[in-house]
Amino acid sequence: MSTLTDLANVVSDQPDTLTKVTLLRQLGDSLRATGNLEQAEAQLQASLSIAEKLQDNALMAASNLSLGNLEQGKFNVAFEDRRFDEANNHIRQALNYYQQVARLDTGELGIQANLNFMRLLVSPSLPQWDLALKRLYPDLKEFLPDLPPGRSTVLAYIGLAKNLILLRENNAPNAPDWREIATLLAPAQTQAQALGDARSQSLVLGTLGHIYELAQQWPAAEDLSRQALVLSQKVQADDLRYQWEWQLGRILKAEGQEQGAIAAYTRAFETLKIIRSDLVTANPDVQFSFRESVEPIYRELVQLLVEPVPEVTELAQLKTNQVNDSSSEHQARLRQARDVMEALQVAELENFFQAACIDNTVSLDEVVNKEDTTAAVLYAILLDDRLEVVMKLPRRSDLIHYSAPASRETVNNLLADYRGQLTRGNNVKDNGKTLYDWLLRPAAEQGLLSTDEIKTLIFVLDGNLRLIPMTTLHDDDDFLVRKYAISLVLGLEVRDPEILPPREQVQVLAASLEPPPPEEAAFYDVLPGVTEEIGIIAESDMVVTVLQDDAFTRQALTSELQTTDFNVVHLATHGQFGSDRQNTYILSADGRLNIDTLGQIFKSRRQADTQLEMLILSACKTATGDSREVLGIAGAMVQSGARSAIATLWSVDDNASVLFTKTLYAELAKPEVSRAEALRRAQVALLDRYPGRPRFWAPYVLVGSWR
Repeated sequence: MSTLTDLANVVSDQPDTLTKVTLLRQLGDSLRATGNLEQAEAQLQASLSIAEKLQDNALMAASNLSLGNLEQGKFNVAFEDRRFDEANNHIRQALNYYQQVARLDTGELGIQANLNFMRLLVSPSLPQWDLALKRLYPDLKEFLPDLPPGRSTVLAYIGLAKNLILLRENNAPNAPDWREIATLLAPAQTQAQALGDARSQSLVLGTLGHIYELAQQWPAAEDLSRQALVLSQKVQADDLRYQWEWQLGRILKAEGQEQGAIAAYTRAFETLKIIRSDLVTANPDVQFSFRESVEPIYRELVQLLVEPVPEVTELAQLKTNQVNDSSSEHQARLRQARDVMEALQVAELENFFQAACIDNTVSLDEVVNKEDTTAAVLYAILLDDRLEVVMKLPRRSDLIHYSAPASRETVNNLLADYRGQLTRGNNVKDNGKTLYDWLLRPAAEQGLLSTDEIKTLIFVLDGNLRLIPMTTLHDDDDFLVRKYAISLVLGLEVRDPEILPPREQVQVLAASLEPPPPEEAAFYDVLPGVTEEIGIIAESDMVVTVLQDDAFTRQALTSELQTTDFNVVHLATHGQFGSDRQNTYILSADGRLNIDTLGQIFKSRRQADTQLEMLILSACKTATGDSREVLGIAGAMVQSGARSAIATLWSVDDNASVLFTKTLYAELAKPEVSRAEALRRAQVALLDRYPGRPRFWAPYVLVGSWR
């Protein structure tokens, strides 16, 4: 990112020439690819402005095309976040830019603009199918044969075919049948062969294979997919290879070839691991594409690996479904499924940052086997037809496995209701009992979670399960927080989960902001409790440095972190964990510090001899209840280099926050008290103060090291 910023500064000083227009457009496209949409727009608008000044139609068309693609990416993200008015505005902007391209260029760029516009119209999020079929499809079908042969023309044919595939998949009236779509690719296949372009040939054959797959003509689909796969391997096109391996896996599964399907899916998974960081940093609409073309591979592979749940409805029957089979094949499948879901969690986090970000990790299994033998790890996996649980117990080699016959839709509906009840302060026992029944009761009834042996539960949660504090699960007697310390981790590897150093050696940096900066006053209230909160920390037995109100600036925070090796950083200020890193930030006296900025601030102290043990984010909240927002908490932890983070899943009460802070630091000051246990005791103190109101005590979560 800093390289792109430096390049922008260099280019801006150049005279207004055709070369500058091209450089600005390429820079804008690169910024768009790395998720920096606002900066991308500035560079692309500058490119368009100079192209208009120079009256160069080709460059004006190219800049308009890039701006249209940027608006299309913004639409996808806004629609995913349910910001529908904003999404509609991006649609209108994209249409305007694409129309300008078509006016300025009737050749390749104009066709590309119409293809991209058609892609918008055929998406399920904007089903303008009639317009796509009656206006754009005939024009494109007429103009494509006039293009000169070449890879760009082949790609245009493929793009049109993919748009038509989407129409067929969504049962659009009057959509072309599979035969017509396949026939449309004949010129593309001929051109790719004549060019001797293996990559283009692979794309055509793979797309044809997908058409035959959707038409359920399995032998032809398998043959075409294998041909496409061979060609992608020949030119080392791993970005295509994983797609054809995945496609082949789906086809083999449909043909009933389970072992072959698992092998194909596993190869796709392994290929993805090689190119994941490239996908993350090179995709112009990476979050949207990730959910469509990357995440399903992980989940579908797990679905194949893990035994399906029998048809059971009674919990007593569910108990008997626990798998005690310790056969090597069964255990190998369980371990692979768990590894795949771990990789998905890491991929989600890297997708959130659009960069590789996990380093210096250790195996969670190794920790609970050797260093903390009172901790159990519970892995919850949401599949289409069931909820799978894999459990790792200390000093036990075999994994425990059981299932709950609850579909993803059923689970998500319950979680949405559960989350609403929690934030409104309603009684949540019924939902808490249901989730406990699904996740823990089978193991508890087998005596596997005796509190004499298990003190801490470490949850590795999937999807919307992350939106629910596991402390609120209810076992018919009480909430889970009464019995166990609880931590969340993303994946089966964590930064060395060491115990906290002796308390007299702990140094705390405590920063607070009571009044929001003027530009944020319309969005955020004053936080009178944070001044008292910081006072409590200052009076603890630890060495504390304080930054309050106007003193809490970006520069002051940077300076303190550069000069002192703090073990704990406590930030008591408004903040938000959004569904993307652009909307994940905290407030300082001089404005928003987004997660990238926080990473830059903490970067200077990462080489310090003293590890940052804890990042505590007080008064921050998740934004809208999207499961990706919890990645923001983990992301803040990763960016700071901390072993663990404590944050909240919704806005907290001022008075409750003061009591929480007082209890937390009192417990952290005690020897032999882990960070997870200190958090548990602080929450129990709130539970006792506010019985029946989980909104006050439940939002706090610990992510990362629990020790």
